[in-house]
Amino acid sequence: MYRILPIFTILVSLKVGAAQQPTVWDAPPAAKKMKNRVSLTGEKVEAVAKLYDRKCAACHGAKGASNGPAAASLAEAPANFTNAKAMAKVKDGELFWKITTGRSPMPGYGAELPETDRWQLVNYVRDLTRRSEYRYLGVTRSR
Repeated sequence: MYRILPIFTILVSLKVGAAQQPTVWDAPPAAKKMKNRVSLTGEKVEAVAKLYDRKCAACHGAKGASNGPAAASLAEAPANFTNAKAMAKVKDGELFWKITTGRSPMPGYGAELPETDRWQLVNYVRDLTRRSEYRYLGVTRSR
């Protein structure tokens, strides 16, 4: 009995450790091929900024840095849109699919938001990434 206890303890520890590891959230290949045909210009920017603030900022942060007020309570950190290197690897279709389908704790907005709004959120996330690059260069851009 005492021989089994250390092995059991190690196995439980490994299982708990694996459960705490962030998991990969891959979009299906068809989603990765989707093209964004919606532009984000002029008056649309302010409306999408408000939509982002209502739906996304609590977790992703006002500037997309994964530091919203609810982020600390999540088991896995939300995506950091200011990480230009990581964001360059993500296709627009993947972002759209993730916004549409969601994955706990992030809700899916497919039934709640029109397709155009979801594509505009993709554009806005891209804009947050660009703004973060300017910040690192010492240039500031306002919303």
